[in-house]
Amino acid sequence: MGAKISQLKGLNASGFTLIELLIAMVLIGLMSSMAMLAMGNTDNSKQQQLEIQRLAKLLELVEQEAMIRGDSIGLELVGQGYRFLSPAQGKWQPENTDAVFRQRDLPTGMSLSLTLDEKPVYLHNRFGGNVHPEPQIVFTPDGATDVFQIALDLAKSDLRFWLSNTVDEGLAVSSVAIKP
Repeated sequence: MGAKISQLKGLNASGFTLIELLIAMVLIGLMSSMAMLAMGNTDNSKQQQLEIQRLAKLLELVEQEAMIRGDSIGLELVGQGYRFLSPAQGKWQPENTDAVFRQRDLPTGMSLSLTLDEKPVYLHNRFGGNVHPEPQIVFTPDGATDVFQIALDLAKSDLRFWLSNTVDEGLAVSSVAIKP
């Protein structure tokens, strides 16, 4: 047995240790994930799609929240974002009891537009123009909501995303190619 150990000590080790291989694999993994993240940021239409899906999920949640509270919840849209409003002392006030319904500003280059009952609605560019905010869309405890379409546009995108509320289908997200 002693002869075998002495034979192993005499061999010259040429190669990489397990630790060196693991470190190299970790570095390759980090560099490839950073490259993937950088490539993912170039696709603005994906970010546009995520924003409209976020709004759709929030509106589904607001419908349920209005039923649970037994009180109406309003949605105020501006060109660059949206916020939820609650009635307090006969006036609409920005929602501040739940962080989920906080004010949201859109990323640079994105803008919203609104159509209520097939009529376009003028939206201010930013919040703060009026002292007493007024919602364009109201979610009631009985589930009744106006028919609306919210469009999300991105300055350098050839897609327009729509969030529609119809009598037949409820909330639905769709996209359409717009010609440059």
